[in-house]
This record gives sequence, structure tokens and C-alpha cells, in this order.
Amino acid sequence: MNTHLPSETSDLTSTEAAAVADLVRAVNGGEHVPLTHLFAADAQVNDQLRNFWGLDAISDWLKREIVDEHVKLEVRSIRKHYDVVILDAEMSGDFAAAGLPQPLVVDIYVTVHDAKVVRLLILLVRNDVAEPEVRRVP
Repeated sequence: MNTHLPSETSDLTSTEAAAVADLVRAVNGGEHVPLTHLFAADAQVNDQLRNFWGLDAISDWLKREIVDEHVKLEVRSIRKHYDVVILDAEMSGDFAAAGLPQPLVVDIYVTVHDAKVVRLLILLVRNDVAEPEVRRVP
């Protein structure tokens, strides 16, 4: 699996580029402690509409759902929108993937402040036109 970032990172500051590269490298390396240290103390992670606030909650999430599930990222593209770095990536791992599209493509939104990740959002990229589940009336 390619663990290098695509070359189109010219819009990123050197701090953002380093933080994003470290994040991808630590995820792919399954490095829990170094991965946790990339986040600010008051950071927020939103993984598929589930919020994790602060290092304790984020560290638990990283261990359980990233490191223990052997998540790997292959970054397909990277772009910047205002102060947010957006990674388009294929995600693989040992997590339950039944019913998920293959390859599993996610957008990962990363906000960096003072060389730390302060916000990380992970959203499944859907190419269908189905109404979102949260808008369906039971």
C-alpha cells in the first residue's frame, strides 16, 4: 500500500503538510502513542457522525477503531479549502466492511493549529443518490 502523500500539497503550509504526513504514517504504522500525540489536548474527532472530544476519548477511539482494526490509508488526493486539509483516501483494515462499498473511499478533513490536529472528520464518500439515512422518516 502506498503510504506517501500525493504531490499536490503546494497549498498546504509546511506545518500542515508535516502534520498530515505524520498522521497518515502513524495510522498506517499502527502507532498508537505517536498517533495520539499528534492531537491537541482539546481536539475533536468526528467519525461517521460520532464525536470524540479531548485526548482521552480520542486515544481510546484511536486504539479501538484505528490501531486494533489495522486501519490503513492510501491517499488518492489532497486539497485545501480555507484552513481545512481534505484527504480523499481508500481505507482498509480488519473492521466489519459488510455492506460498505469497495473500495472504501473516505474524505478525511484535518484542521491543524500550532502543529497539532485540532479537528479530524471522517466521512464515507457515497456516489449513490439515495436519501441520507438521517433524513428518512420511519
